[in-house]
Amino acid sequence: MRVTLKQLTVFKAICEQGQISKAAKQLHLSVPAVSMSLKELETTLDTKLFVRGASGLTLNPAGQVALTYANTILQQVGELERSFAAQAIGHSGTLTIGANKTCGNYVLSRKLPHFKQYNPAINTRLRIGSSAAIEQLVLDNELDMAFIGTPPTQLGLSYQPWLSDRLCVVASPEHKLAKRIPNLDELSAATWVLDEEESATRTESLLLLREMGVTVNDEMVMNTMGAIKRAVGTGLGLSVLPLLAVDAELERGDLREIQVGGYQAPARPIYLIYKKERMAPLLERFLEHCGIVLEG
Repeated sequence: MRVTLKQLTVFKAICEQGQISKAAKQLHLSVPAVSMSLKELETTLDTKLFVRGASGLTLNPAGQVALTYANTILQQVGELERSFAAQAIGHSGTLTIGANKTCGNYVLSRKLPHFKQYNPAINTRLRIGSSAAIEQLVLDNELDMAFIGTPPTQLGLSYQPWLSDRLCVVASPEHKLAKRIPNLDELSAATWVLDEEESATRTESLLLLREMGVTVNDEMVMNTMGAIKRAVGTGLGLSVLPLLAVDAELERGDLREIQVGGYQAPARPIYLIYKKERMAPLLERFLEHCGIVLEG
């Protein structure tokens, strides 16, 4: 025989009550059932645990040792049950989210700390990468959900638009072209600070400039939006960046949006992608925090 949780629970109740009858009442068990459980525990441990006297049961030295173990084991079991119960209703656990660079660096990096503040028992992890790479990680179940700049291409993934974003031309307020409406020749002659080769932002930026009639003749390439914003902020040149990446700088006046002939880039959504079968209370809790209601 092996020690069971029931035996330890009964043993602890007897310790607290000092009598088998009172322990039985506390546990809503019959007196014979409690007596049998204690006998089984003493048989398994091959020792007596109580000294029986006229006033009831008193722990002997072996019983004192057994009570220490019983308290520890029952406490840990209780913590285990509470932990999984909390996960079942989305109050604890680990949430792993993926995002493209724009959403990860400039949206989720703000929302996740706020979510953690109100949900301290939930651990959050954020992984940032290209939309294609992040999509694959969701498909492979390495991410619980993700936010990317395009609808998913893989079958088996559900998606819906979340935030609206657009590309905008920005410059330092001190740049000469930020102080007036520039013409296309001036924009084509300007230095452009653009995202790294093969990035989605760079491809979309060059396409937007072509649609505006701007030809990029002089450029610098940097691989983070933070570096691009700092370079543009020095007055070095112009750039095309997602509005979500520069909204704080525009609001503070650190950067200024340049209007090109009244042309404004069309809105482009940020998409939530996920697997329906993996949706759980923990994920729903985060979506609620973000104000997202799942469609369908």
